[in-house]
Amino acid sequence: MSDIEKPIEKQCVICGQSCAGKPRIKDASGNYAHRTCADKHQSKKSTEPVQPEIEPLDLSPEDEPEMAAFLDDLPSDSADEPSAMRAACPGCGTSVSSDSMVCMSCGCNIKTGRGNKTKSTKVKAKKSGPSLGAKAGSMAVAPFLPIIGAVLAGAIGAGIWAAVSHFTGYEIGYIAIGIGFICGLGAVIGSGGEGGAWSGGVAVIIALLSIVTGKAIVNSIYVDNLQQLQAAVQAGVEDKTTLEEYSQEEAIMGIASDIAWDREEAGQEIDWPNPEIDLYETLDLSDFPQDIIDQTNSKWDSMDTQQQTQYRQDQVDRFNEDAAAFSQMLSDEMASSTSIIDNLHPIDALWAFLALGAAWSVGSGGSED
Repeated sequence: MSDIEKPIEKQCVICGQSCAGKPRIKDASGNYAHRTCADKHQSKKSTEPVQPEIEPLDLSPEDEPEMAAFLDDLPSDSADEPSAMRAACPGCGTSVSSDSMVCMSCGCNIKTGRGNKTKSTKVKAKKSGPSLGAKAGSMAVAPFLPIIGAVLAGAIGAGIWAAVSHFTGYEIGYIAIGIGFICGLGAVIGSGGEGGAWSGGVAVIIALLSIVTGKAIVNSIYVDNLQQLQAAVQAGVEDKTTLEEYSQEEAIMGIASDIAWDREEAGQEIDWPNPEIDLYETLDLSDFPQDIIDQTNSKWDSMDTQQQTQYRQDQVDRFNEDAAAFSQMLSDEMASSTSIIDNLHPIDALWAFLALGAAWSVGSGGSED
């Protein structure tokens, strides 16, 4: 041993004080610790991993010079660090380098002996998402979903529009706004609730088509009713084309109707036997007031047979002319009703504008893009 080198002092790895002349222990790595320090540390860490087995050294003060000389002759643990000395972690007893700050096994601070709070992080496995093909398919279908939602809503709206118009005889403008609203709602539901310019535009187009479709259905039903009425009028014309088919009772009813008509035109009040029956609802001579019945019979009885026949013929001709004129009026009405554009009014444009505004507002979700 050279004169420059000094014996390595037996230092307690727990408290840092010298172990010379005191009861001490030594581990397999050559580290020293006071027995009292080791006992305290062992009782404090009884729940920690088992300490490495150590053999106590019971050296008397006289043996210290010989032990010091023996330790000095031992080779150094590290050629690169001639002064390095292995130490035991005060937390778990694991052998660590004397210049280590933290034990890599338990996280204990080597210098202070205090344990550091460590937190293990569990790496969560990523949930497997849809495949690339599934994502591509979803992206391809997504633009069509607002269209499907708006079309379904528009079909319902057009049906409601047609039904209300048919049974009430009126086209209610508020229903058009309702159609715009539900078309917008269908589009935004189809877009997954995101809305936007695309679903708003789809809602506007489908709402317009739904309103036009509903109006076309209403016109179609109206024209069909006109056709049925015209067929009935035509059948009546054909039934009254000959004198033989126009009976004497019908001729007398015609005289009574003419008398009642002349009185109403003159502003005279007619005392009808049944208040619920007026001139246009009479079906029999008994439906007229008695004074009109008496006047009718008197007029008919005053005619000879030739005059009665001529009267009947005049009634037949007049009936056929009126029926033909009415049938022509129905034909003209049907021709004008088949064109939706011809039936549009300025108020229709207003309701349509409000309906399309509702469709855009709901379908786009208020988007300004």
